[in-house]
Amino acid sequence: MRTRQFAERAALSAALSLSLLGLGTTTAAADTSTSLPISSYRDMAVDAAHQQVFLSDPFGDSVLVTDYTGQVVKQIGGEAGAWGVALSSDSRTLYVALRDAGAIAAIDTATLQETARYDTGTGAGAYAGPTSLALAGGKIWFGYSTDTWHGALGSLDLSGPQPVVTRDQGLDTFRGAPHLAATPQDPDTLVAAESDGNAASLAVYDVSTGRADAQARRVDPGPDGCASLQDLALTPDAARVVVACASPYYHQAFRTADLSDDGRYTTSHYPNSVAVAPDGTIAAGINGASSPDVYLFPQGDSTAFHTWDFPASSPYTTNTLQSGGLAWAPDGSRIFAVTEDSGSSSLSLQVLNHPQVDTTVTVRAPASSPRNQDLTLNGKLVAPVGFGTGSTVDIWRLDDPLAGEGTMIGSATVAADGTFSYTDRPRAKGAVQYTVQYYGDARHAYAYGSVTVDITSD
Repeated sequence: MRTRQFAERAALSAALSLSLLGLGTTTAAADTSTSLPISSYRDMAVDAAHQQVFLSDPFGDSVLVTDYTGQVVKQIGGEAGAWGVALSSDSRTLYVALRDAGAIAAIDTATLQETARYDTGTGAGAYAGPTSLALAGGKIWFGYSTDTWHGALGSLDLSGPQPVVTRDQGLDTFRGAPHLAATPQDPDTLVAAESDGNAASLAVYDVSTGRADAQARRVDPGPDGCASLQDLALTPDAARVVVACASPYYHQAFRTADLSDDGRYTTSHYPNSVAVAPDGTIAAGINGASSPDVYLFPQGDSTAFHTWDFPASSPYTTNTLQSGGLAWAPDGSRIFAVTEDSGSSSLSLQVLNHPQVDTTVTVRAPASSPRNQDLTLNGKLVAPVGFGTGSTVDIWRLDDPLAGEGTMIGSATVAADGTFSYTDRPRAKGAVQYTVQYYGDARHAYAYGSVTVDITSD
């Protein structure tokens, strides 16, 4: 009972301290939904530097820009067949695949003006122009169709005095323009997957030499195949690729080293979207009317820890996620989702704030320790999602558990895997209780853990 009372007082004290500092207690922000002035959608990029979201509007020949709440900032016109988008590593430039212009446009993210346009030499239109973009190996890679039955990879190199386009790579792999995926942590790995055809083709390339050197290929991957591939995303370390295929009715993962099966994420009918946060949390979406629309998974865990179901405008309509319609904010604080209402065919941007997840604290220490000697506490925070840089825990010491009051003696930094340690030098003999408090953040709930050590004579 004393321990419980101490923890309750400590939690109240922490909340009061945060309020006095003007920080307030951590509460989850409400999700929002905003109607969009576009009637088509293909791809999305999130700009953390300016807190903007870019959405391609291929049949409206535009790129729509919103803020983090979904409010429209600008609609950039004149972008013929705006399809895939990719943001530069410094967030200064948005690159847009213009399928119907056979080109790649560069848009300044500060001025929201097109600053350059590069001809890909592919021709333009549905079975020619570029449709997907990824930044890897110091180049801009694009997927395109060579005709109605074949696809290929190309690259745009802007590092020299003149832009250099290289085409016709991966010619023996794809039956349509491939989707592309890359990650900044492993910039020399490029993954491509066919977007057309009944059975998808998946390939991994090393692009460090400037060419797409195939490392692994697989047709119709997975134990149940992969029909009508809709989306793919790499884990931050590029060790795994997660794909969304209309069938089977789950999201599946593959090792990029050899494209061998590496588990599944249990979702439901018609998977169509996937996005991976910087900490590895996986958002998996489906185009199903009767199931949750978006699922959140810890990396490597097949059980979702949170779901969203988008409400429809009426009992007779549905509000469904668009193919490739998920993107994370780079800090992992929220997910952006593009949905369509079946009654009006209107598109909306859903802003889904990351839920606060349950967190536990374990603390370990020797059963006994001499007084006036170093005593090290080791512990770990455990939650479905990782802990960001700068997370800390506070350590309280209660020299007499019956007294019911304790003293905060210090803080410890939490590592990315949730571990922490703290060394104390207790002076009082007898049972000493240590309580570790974690005050939580936007993604983690408050938690505490305690351990008691018998402090003996010197």
